[in-house]
Amino acid sequence: MTALRPLARRGAELLAALLVAAVVGAVTFLAVDALPFAEPSWLPETFGGTLAALAVIAAGWLLLRRSTGDRTLWALGTAGPAFLASSHLGLLLSGTPHYLFGLGGDQLNRVAYVTRFADSPAIADPFYADAAPFYPPQWFWVGGRLAALFGIDGWEFYKPYAIVTMAIAGAIAFVAWRWLVPARLAVLFGLATSVVGGHTNAYEPYSWILICLLPQVVVAAFLLCARAADARAGTGAGHPPTWPLVVTIGVYLGWAALGYTLIAGFAALMVGLVVVLHSWRHRADRAVVGALLGRLAAIAGISAAIALLFWHRYLLAVLGGAETEPSVANDFAPEVASRWPLPMFEPSAAGLLCLIGVVWLVVTVWPAGAGAVADHAAESVRARVGASSGAGAGATADSARREDGPLPSVGRRRVLAHALGLTVVAALGWYILSGLRAVTGSTLLPFRMIPVVTLVLALAGVVGAVALARWAVRTSPEQSRGRVTAAAVVIAGLAAVQMVQHVSEEDAQFAAAARGNPGVPHDVLGAIDEMTGDRAPSDLVLLTADPALYSYEPFHTFQAPAQAYATPAGRYEERLDEIRRWSDTDSPAELTAAIESSPFRGPDVLVLDREGSRRWVFPAMVNVMPRAQNNAREEIVFAPRQFDDPALFDVREVGSHMVIVRR
Repeated sequence: MTALRPLARRGAELLAALLVAAVVGAVTFLAVDALPFAEPSWLPETFGGTLAALAVIAAGWLLLRRSTGDRTLWALGTAGPAFLASSHLGLLLSGTPHYLFGLGGDQLNRVAYVTRFADSPAIADPFYADAAPFYPPQWFWVGGRLAALFGIDGWEFYKPYAIVTMAIAGAIAFVAWRWLVPARLAVLFGLATSVVGGHTNAYEPYSWILICLLPQVVVAAFLLCARAADARAGTGAGHPPTWPLVVTIGVYLGWAALGYTLIAGFAALMVGLVVVLHSWRHRADRAVVGALLGRLAAIAGISAAIALLFWHRYLLAVLGGAETEPSVANDFAPEVASRWPLPMFEPSAAGLLCLIGVVWLVVTVWPAGAGAVADHAAESVRARVGASSGAGAGATADSARREDGPLPSVGRRRVLAHALGLTVVAALGWYILSGLRAVTGSTLLPFRMIPVVTLVLALAGVVGAVALARWAVRTSPEQSRGRVTAAAVVIAGLAAVQMVQHVSEEDAQFAAAARGNPGVPHDVLGAIDEMTGDRAPSDLVLLTADPALYSYEPFHTFQAPAQAYATPAGRYEERLDEIRRWSDTDSPAELTAAIESSPFRGPDVLVLDREGSRRWVFPAMVNVMPRAQNNAREEIVFAPRQFDDPALFDVREVGSHMVIVRR
């Protein structure tokens, strides 16, 4: 019961941080979204640069003041990242109701999922009415239910929801780090997490909300193994119990499995690697190995129980004999996946930070070698600048005392370095395995590791930069330390401004695509509503040439926009064959019979492209991954005579589309 209280307090603190960040993020977004910028123009970015500089100055002043208390640091750690993320994305997307890339690419699938859950809380596939869902719904379900709560259409709620999610990520990362490192360092980690997320993973907010906590989980796994080994060996009398860490890690993995399968799998791999490494270290003691494996089994049990809240439906369908097809999602091989992520060589402040992180990891993980080199370099600098032996002794005494600055203790620093270093090595190992798998025509989607590698190296770089600054000050002559400190602060501040105001080329293109997104197709939606009477959109299945329709209304669709987005239980290729078969019919009666004899629920409404008076076209997407093109367009052509029976079909011409309703 005693151990349960701190666990409950931490849960309450995490929830409080989430709420604070959500409020700050929402208010900031609404404020910047209301600013009357001329579009298109560079005015939002100009204002954003000034805002970034002011935010860095305010945060730096609070962090450098010794009198800044824990409550102020907590407020800065929760509100600061939220403000940075929401102002950055809010200004970037000024003048459009859509999020990055509008309704193009992956966003079509994501917006449709939120729209589905805005209509009903029932777990369902975003597209198919008669297939078990495959893609984890957790983030989309929450977004949809919040949209329903606020009375906002799902597609319109997606943008603020995504921005607030990015705002929350840095805040909850700060709180999780606060339990592991000193408060000031946790604040820096939270701010860095917010900035890195905005640079590398704003396009996927639902994965970033998981990635932002991944390094903390790996550190927690190291601490769990160390405490379990000490407790079993009889040397851990002063350590707290291990079960709160078991529960925390298990809940995270289960939560990740409900949100993003790849991140959940990589996180589980990391936890397993940590346990295996500690088991190998204690291989001579079977009791310790058994204790470690037992805790790993408990973590697996907790995470599996949570994951089954969603996955049970798909698993039961498969076990029950439901037909499925192989998932093609892993065949996606974009250009960015062909190169290893090496952010430390990018010519930017973020690249320099990552480079410092690499150096710090190497120096810390191998202290007997690289650490000796660093000590020798320090002594050499002291000799050259004429530092007194008293100053060196004072520095040693300072390091021997319990540190009240931003750096953690030497032992915790080493745990942090091992955890971050192992994560980088594992992510690069993922690239190696994916490269080997490429010969089979598939991948492991290694580019999803880019945000992980960048975040981990940036966090290591924060520790390394702080350590480097302290080393520079301590090895300087007494009369020069004030100037060295000032130089370090100015350099760090300017680098932070450069990082905060930076907009990646990809995000700039995605923002332009969002502004160029076509408006709501009110004419087609209105025609469907009139022609189907009192039937709700969620009761209708569409076969549509305009996939944006099911982003705006919770229609089901006979065919997903692309096979990569389709649940394997939906049998995309079989459905495509069905549509081809329908197009070969010769009469309305034959077409109706073909639709009704389909093994899938047939469409109630068809929306086809009208090309002249004789061609009504459904543009099908045929999967050609892993080719660079991803999908090939196939025109499946219907003829007007196939619908020329008012008793079977209600046909209406709407702009460049034909809207056809089965009676």
